[in-house]
Amino acid sequence: MMKTKSYSLALLAALTLAATGTAIADENNAPSMEIPLQHPGGDITIDKVVSNVDGFVVAHEADDEGNPIAPESIGHTQIKKGSQERVGIVLDRDLDSGEKIFVMLHEDTGEIGKYEFGPDNTDVDKPVMVDGKPFMKSFQVSWTGDH
Repeated sequence: MMKTKSYSLALLAALTLAATGTAIADENNAPSMEIPLQHPGGDITIDKVVSNVDGFVVAHEADDEGNPIAPESIGHTQIKKGSQERVGIVLDRDLDSGEKIFVMLHEDTGEIGKYEFGPDNTDVDKPVMVDGKPFMKSFQVSWTGDH
């Protein structure tokens, strides 16, 4: 009987540690994005987004040096914490072949569900930071058909 009780306590402790470890790992999941080839047009599709917070996926244009133009954006869509597939962003304008675009994760810290980060308001819905830098991916719009 004593052996069974000791085994049960050890099993309970191991399960508790495993559950705690899993929770910590889930909270610390690094964000990621998988962006397929994008064609000219008025939208962007992201194959997969993993975010550690509720927030937004935001499209930013590039300046002449190839750096993101922020806080201005050309489109956004709301996302939930966790993993999502086939996330679309409807843009304010059409993209041209050869154009460089940045897709950045932003937190939802203002009015829930409303993207508020912009030229007049940089205190809410700030970029998600990884290693002290905004988490973003860039891509170049590609034309693969006949002109």
